[in-house]
Amino acid sequence: ALMFLESNRAHPTLIKCMSILRQYQLPAADAVYHIANLHGDYSYRLTGHRGSARCFQLTTWKGSCANHEGYAMVAEHDNLTNPEMLGDNQEIDIVLSATPHEGHWIALPEGDCEIWVRQYYCDWETEEPATQMKIERIGGSYPPPPLTRAELEANLQLTQDWLHFQSDYFLAKVREHLQTDPGTLAIVSHPTAWQSNQYLSGHYRCQQDEAVIIEFDAPQAYYWGMQLANLQWEAMEYYMRHSSLNNKQAHIDDDGKVRIVISHTDPGVVNWFDTSGRTLGLISARYFKCPEAAPPVLRNVLLKDLRQHLPDNTPVVTLQQRQGLIQSRLASVFRRLAADQ
Repeated sequence: ALMFLESNRAHPTLIKCMSILRQYQLPAADAVYHIANLHGDYSYRLTGHRGSARCFQLTTWKGSCANHEGYAMVAEHDNLTNPEMLGDNQEIDIVLSATPHEGHWIALPEGDCEIWVRQYYCDWETEEPATQMKIERIGGSYPPPPLTRAELEANLQLTQDWLHFQSDYFLAKVREHLQTDPGTLAIVSHPTAWQSNQYLSGHYRCQQDEAVIIEFDAPQAYYWGMQLANLQWEAMEYYMRHSSLNNKQAHIDDDGKVRIVISHTDPGVVNWFDTSGRTLGLISARYFKCPEAAPPVLRNVLLKDLRQHLPDNTPVVTLQQRQGLIQSRLASVFRRLAADQ
């Protein structure tokens, strides 16, 4: 409803389309997502304060994510390829239009289109979210006229299309996870996702007396993140459970490898993924701006023998320390996802 039912392309609203409890398409635990529905007949201005998220990215898309008919990316900009436009802690002032514009400009296609804004955080304690972001039609007057019956019917159809399409898409993606080799994570394609990201998918099976160890060379990426998901293709409760890690949070062993333990109970190691009571779950990873990397390897071990399969100097985390880590996660996620909308 937020994305389509009340959509007005002549007077768009930049919507934070996911929150702590509202998500779809397996969002990254490190990310915040905004969307606005636009039209190529209009010109718009996007403004706000950039903040300091590790990765900040804008893309424009032809068509609508409601049904993906003719859906294709038109333009992609991120803070590495366009630092003068999207550098840390600067003011955003970008024109979006079908024809070129002086200054910072992003192309729009003809007809219905969208803009997506993604922010990926590495340091959950210090990186600041973008604030006061808004999009306005250049030359538009306010207040906008009430939606006509025809406009409302069109928005209702978009909402219906979105529900139908997403249901089928979710099912296909969950099956994709479950069909991977259980001993590794597979590199997969998401044509409508962030094109500079490399996506990896897999799944785990873990009994109460077991632990699953994910082992991989630390990616030489500007950003990487890994997390667990449920069978509804939703991120686990990363805001109050230890179910995700990124390149700032994860401990790297002396041999350059990252070893993450999946288990039902806290094993007392830094790199732990809480199963949230699920014997079967999904694993997702994102590598941004990463050269070739070997896929992670998974193996099941008995929980009582876990320490025999980890380096001797693996850092220990006490229950009290874990509580502090989870409380910090909760505060950070609320600041990013609940502070402005």
